[in-house]
Amino acid sequence: MASLQALLGDQRPRLESRPDSVGSWGELAVDFVTAAGMRLEDWQEYVLWAWHDIDSDGRWAASEAGLLVSRQNGKTEDLVGFDLARLFLFPTPDRRRRTVLHTAHELKTATESFEKVAAIIAANDRLMDMVQHVYTANGKEAILLKPRPGQLLGDRLRFVARSKGSGRGFAANDIVYDEAQELAPAARKALTYTQSTIPNRQEIFAGTVPGEDNDGEVFEGVRDRGRAGAKRTTWQEWSPDGAEDPKRVDSIDVSDPRTWQQAVPAMGTWIDPSTVEEQVARALDRDELLAERFAVWPSRPDAVVESLSDLDLQAWIDAAGPCPVDGTAPGAVIAIAVSRGGGSATIAAGRRVDSEHIAVEHKKTGAGTLWVAAYVKKLKAELGDALVVLDAKNATAIVASLQGVSVKFMSMNLDEIAAAHALFIEHTNAGAIVHRDQPEVTASLQFAGVRALTRSGGQTWEASEAKKPITQAQAVTWAVWGVLKRESSPEKKRPIVRGYA
Repeated sequence: MASLQALLGDQRPRLESRPDSVGSWGELAVDFVTAAGMRLEDWQEYVLWAWHDIDSDGRWAASEAGLLVSRQNGKTEDLVGFDLARLFLFPTPDRRRRTVLHTAHELKTATESFEKVAAIIAANDRLMDMVQHVYTANGKEAILLKPRPGQLLGDRLRFVARSKGSGRGFAANDIVYDEAQELAPAARKALTYTQSTIPNRQEIFAGTVPGEDNDGEVFEGVRDRGRAGAKRTTWQEWSPDGAEDPKRVDSIDVSDPRTWQQAVPAMGTWIDPSTVEEQVARALDRDELLAERFAVWPSRPDAVVESLSDLDLQAWIDAAGPCPVDGTAPGAVIAIAVSRGGGSATIAAGRRVDSEHIAVEHKKTGAGTLWVAAYVKKLKAELGDALVVLDAKNATAIVASLQGVSVKFMSMNLDEIAAAHALFIEHTNAGAIVHRDQPEVTASLQFAGVRALTRSGGQTWEASEAKKPITQAQAVTWAVWGVLKRESSPEKKRPIVRGYA
């Protein structure tokens, strides 16, 4: 077996994402908990430091921070250090009470953390002098500080087991989610909205890889945002090379000491290397070993995109980019689609980009139709007197209002609607339609079905489900048709009228 020094765990996370910051209160927090009697390992100090990064406005740089590390490495010590630092070091600027809420999936876990915090405070006379009361009733554990100068109510640290109702009524500045791999969405929802009125809030998610019986949806979301480098998310993960890639998991060598180093930061201190060696040798389930000891949690494979029509939805997705439809150059088209019954309307725009590409953009979807005429008139001017196209039978509710504000439009007949549908699918599948990445349009195209137009022999969009709107799909489709129509017959006078074609 290699020397102990060679097998010491990595003290820095293999995967890490931290928002831009101008400084950190991390050194203050680490020095404070050290003076209080805690003895954190280097990797634990590093995590606690990262949680206290601040931005240029003096806020916490991350509104959420996630920590993924395998079992028994000592993540609870970081959470205890966080509790102590936030309770004693960071009074709110407006002198309102600071509430730190420490939650866990099980009551015994929350109680254990409370006992650790309470013991540290009890061993320090200077800290105890700041305490007004320590509540020890089972399930109601809390530490209440004496009011600071100018405060009516002292700061507090509460410990709760999570449930659908836990934490309601408490405006928490800081929320700790221990056992984050078992944080159910309903429980998180009950807690996170306690922060709605807090200007400088933070949530800490610390956990291991969720098992099949765990509800890991919330923690997975933090992980995905962290791995993607989301703007206000800190993510720190101790795992071996390839752990995030579902295509590489099978190639991870669990007998390689480098795997041990990357995934077990406490190896050589809290965890003896011989223990890891035995766990590897005796493991009956490789997947379980990867998850429990080495924190291997691959991201979900890319979803296979399916479409209910002949549209190649992946081609649509791949064509997304910085392609807004704006400016006053000639040739723009505005398309209007109204939902069945007139409950909502969608406006899209299109324009020729180059000889091979047409750009489309969803401009607005809103409830009802009273807003449409004024919006279209304004947009028409912004786009250089754009051509307006619509299906007059679809848009009966807005025809009069368009006429009322002197907006001329081109009305499409059934043959043209069928042609628009065919042209849109043909051009999209060929990569000739470009657009900004607008998820609402992609979703509309994905869930839009088709119906046959008997007279023309063609097709048009049809809602596959009542609650899945197709107006975005209709509007971008008709915008493409408008661009092509304008190019094919620029001198033709018939289509542009003040009413029905």
